[in-house]
Amino acid sequence: MKMRFYALFCILVSLGLVAALAQDTVSTSGQSLQGTWISQVADPGGSVALFEVGTYYPDGSYTGSNVNPSHTTHQGVWLRVGDRKFIFTFMFFTHDDKGVFNGIIKARGIVTLSADLQSYDSQVERVVMDATGKELQVISGITGHSVRMNVEMQKNPPPQ
Repeated sequence: MKMRFYALFCILVSLGLVAALAQDTVSTSGQSLQGTWISQVADPGGSVALFEVGTYYPDGSYTGSNVNPSHTTHQGVWLRVGDRKFIFTFMFFTHDDKGVFNGIIKARGIVTLSADLQSYDSQVERVVMDATGKELQVISGITGHSVRMNVEMQKNPPPQ
């Protein structure tokens, strides 16, 4: 009787381990956007150009600086939603050539992190609003590619 109980116990424990292993088929280790990224975006004609350098923070917030001088700093939030999948929402204000506030832009995007976790591709929808927040236009299908910024050694370091 004692031997049957022990055998049954071992079988149940083994089955529990198999179920636990089946649930852990995808490693999510390191799957984060946390860090600073250099982003390029394709314009409507398909040309890709530097767009922004931005930082994703561990608390789910984001800040970025755009190459367009009429844009303020970009502020936003991000969230992991699946295996190497993230979503974000960013906002910034626009100004005319005299520096007068004239609009608001909201960008909503989906990010797919590469397998090596060093780059991502994005699909973005841009919402253009006037200065009162009234929606004027939604532009879908904007594609982008970003690479993780890494620390670099100086080419000509000072003597030690």
